[in-house]
Amino acid sequence: MFSYLFGTSNEGRDPPTIQEGHKAVEVVIEGERLKVDVDVLADVSGLFLQVQSTDAKECPLLDFPGGLERFRDIAGFLVDGETLAVTEETVLDLMEATWLLECPRLLDDVMESPFAKSLSSRRRAEILEHILPYTAASSPADSEHAADMLAARADEMSVLGSWTEHGMVSSSQSVHPSLACGQFLRLFQFETLMWQTTERAAIRLASQLDSGDFILGPRLATGSLRVCAELLRLQREREEEAGFVTTAMQPVSALWKNLMDKPLRAKVSWDSHLFALRCMRRRLAAAAPPSLASRSNAEMAGELKEDEQAHTDIPMELCETAQDSTLICFVELVGFVDVERLFPNWSALLIRTLLLLDPPGETTSAGYPMQARKMFKATFAGSILVQRLAWHPPAPVPPAWLADVVAHPDASKALLRVLARYRVMEAEEFCDLVEHVLLSQFLSWGHCNDTILKSELVNELVGACLDAGRKSAALPGNVIPALGERRCPSHWAGQHVLWRLEHLGRRLFDVAFVFQQGFLPHSWPDCLDGDCHAEPGPVLRVVAAEDDVCCPQPQVVEVEGTCLWDEGLLTIPLLRPTMMEGRALTDKPILHYGRQVIMRHLWYKHSGTYCEVPKLKSLWDLACWSLCEDASLIRQALEYLKGTYRELCGPGGSWTADCEEAIFQMFLAIDLSVLPIQALQSPWVPVQVQTVRLFVQQQPADRFHEELQQEVARATEHLESISLQCSKLSERLNVVEQRTVMNKSQISEASVALEEHQRRKREALK
Repeated sequence: MFSYLFGTSNEGRDPPTIQEGHKAVEVVIEGERLKVDVDVLADVSGLFLQVQSTDAKECPLLDFPGGLERFRDIAGFLVDGETLAVTEETVLDLMEATWLLECPRLLDDVMESPFAKSLSSRRRAEILEHILPYTAASSPADSEHAADMLAARADEMSVLGSWTEHGMVSSSQSVHPSLACGQFLRLFQFETLMWQTTERAAIRLASQLDSGDFILGPRLATGSLRVCAELLRLQREREEEAGFVTTAMQPVSALWKNLMDKPLRAKVSWDSHLFALRCMRRRLAAAAPPSLASRSNAEMAGELKEDEQAHTDIPMELCETAQDSTLICFVELVGFVDVERLFPNWSALLIRTLLLLDPPGETTSAGYPMQARKMFKATFAGSILVQRLAWHPPAPVPPAWLADVVAHPDASKALLRVLARYRVMEAEEFCDLVEHVLLSQFLSWGHCNDTILKSELVNELVGACLDAGRKSAALPGNVIPALGERRCPSHWAGQHVLWRLEHLGRRLFDVAFVFQQGFLPHSWPDCLDGDCHAEPGPVLRVVAAEDDVCCPQPQVVEVEGTCLWDEGLLTIPLLRPTMMEGRALTDKPILHYGRQVIMRHLWYKHSGTYCEVPKLKSLWDLACWSLCEDASLIRQALEYLKGTYRELCGPGGSWTADCEEAIFQMFLAIDLSVLPIQALQSPWVPVQVQTVRLFVQQQPADRFHEELQQEVARATEHLESISLQCSKLSERLNVVEQRTVMNKSQISEASVALEEHQRRKREALK
């Protein structure tokens, strides 16, 4: 009875047995010593396995839980098979000693003891909170540098070191490599069993908790990722199994438990979403650089502070420094996250996690790429880091996913950055990106025009594609003329897609012709900074006198800047379909930029000799000058025609009647009325053209005279109608005057009669 109430006394107890021929070591705890059989303990303890590999005579165990008395109980249990007393006072000491000694057998015995099986739900919750940090400390899945740790342990076992901190003397003898390898494998087995046993014990305790005591909060988020995932699964199972009876009886059971047991220490309760994010955030802080990790740990102090932090987004610095080796451990927790409640930075991390486990190119039953794509679409608009996943190297998100968020303006900026890396892309990849994403999905959105089609990058892409087409057209043995730096990346050659690249270049040319201002030299806007308005740069400059000075000789136009037209990558045949389309779409400046291209083409090739008349006539018809209203372009066209006519009529000129007729037609096609008369005072402007111009100038005067005559005739008719109205009014006025005179005479007669009547009446009264 005395031992039952106060425990068993250690006085008079025999020390643990040391078998004959076995190695003995004295364990020193707080100055007290106890000799134990290391060879026996090495079979069940990782700590004594390491001691066994040295010549140390002592093994100091600093701060051993429960002191030497508790170690004596453990040694008697492990060596002599004594019964281990697991009570309320010893249970926590035994658990801590388990991890210090790396003895999974001891933890199994504690969990299978009658005391552990008879624990109340709330006591199990407290013990669970106590052992959860040990699961995170021992689990290799939570270690970012697990491979480095194992390698370091192998080096440590291959060369016996000294335990200077514990007072152990190192061995002077070397260890055989095979023996060192065997010791390493045994130690690794102990560590593996230790974290497996610890996680199994934690999950077992969690499964035995009542629903009211199973609270997801900061105290349960301290375990390993595997244990946290199991806790979330248990929580989900409890929610699915909860019925009406359980819900109805829960207040009664909670009231009884609060009366019988002490209340739980947990102050914060989270749902599965917040709990999963918090578990991942702890691991990110642990794997972050020291400066970020220390700040994150300081922020996590206190449950209420952790709860406040759980409802905020993860810092961008911590998100950017997260390594793939850390993120790949989060896969089991991602399934418990609510995408609609995700913060922007968290979204980027989880997308990276899903894509690490299953790249988009692979197809598995897990469907991680599909989950990642849905998350990318749902969070793209609100997360800068998610947008960066599409273009920032290394970019794990396929560019094709941008088609899902094409309605957002930032999608065009992301695609522009992706296209900017075209020189490091494979030809097939580039073609798929342009054809299936840019041309198929983005063209119908206005932000694509302002961001992508107006950018200088499109000019480079068209040049690269057409340069690839030029290479494909070159026959074997032919040498393509050198034009400086190659626009087509060298590794595209030989991939048998050069014809496809040329086709895409032509399509890009068609859709971007207006936005690129005809692919002529100009100042491109900085589309990524939001400046989508570009001022046109110098294209052509007429070297001529002022407009009020006569210019009898044809003037020359200087070409400034360089462009794809100058390199021969863009040609007039490529322009023809675009100009035909411009005739139907007169509301767009297609024809205007086309005329600028034609005039630049003519002046760029001008070296004292003008274009042949038949070819010039074809270009003139393509330009559709009859619709041109730009005075500067008309002036350039006039000067070129003057030079062509002078060369045609000069010595050695190939004059023919057909050529002269064509020259006259080209002169007549341009509207010379918008130019000053001094520009036409030249012998190289045909007289017929001057006559036509006079007739054209006379037409407005004749038209004005006709309009004036019509206005005078209408005014005359109007005056006649007014005169007729006046005569009618005069007649009516005369009639009124006659009636007035008659009325006055009648009034006078009545007045006389009335006076006579009154006079007679007065006389009769007298």
